[in-house]
Amino acid sequence: MEENTCPGCCEGKEELYLNQLKELQADFINFKNRVQREKEEIRNQTKEEILKKFLEVKDNFERIPEMNEGIKIIYCQLTKVFTDENIQEMNCEYFDPLTQEAIATNKELEKDKVQVVEKGYIMNDQVLRTAKVIVGTMEETK
Repeated sequence: MEENTCPGCCEGKEELYLNQLKELQADFINFKNRVQREKEEIRNQTKEEILKKFLEVKDNFERIPEMNEGIKIIYCQLTKVFTDENIQEMNCEYFDPLTQEAIATNKELEKDKVQVVEKGYIMNDQVLRTAKVIVGTMEETK
């Protein structure tokens, strides 16, 4: 019986196919990792958007002059959700254009001091919602 292959003729092809297989495996692993990262980003963006909407609900609860017991319980549950999601109120004493939105000025407030109109919030060290503030413009007397 005669053999149809000559010695050494397939060596280059085997190496080529092996390299292509390794590249495809690496590409597939990179693809899986990228898809996982993108899914996580979408999940986080969706969560942030929903939590922003609930911040408006929290603001409305805080506008109630006197809460009855039932409303207090619901408000406490809502604030617990924000605590669990690592959402904190911003500390707004002086104007910071990176975390606050100036909506007006007041000559009776000390320069760069702020009066908060709508609270700002931070989630995981990033601004979730900027604070809306009135900025003081009082000039110092000499």
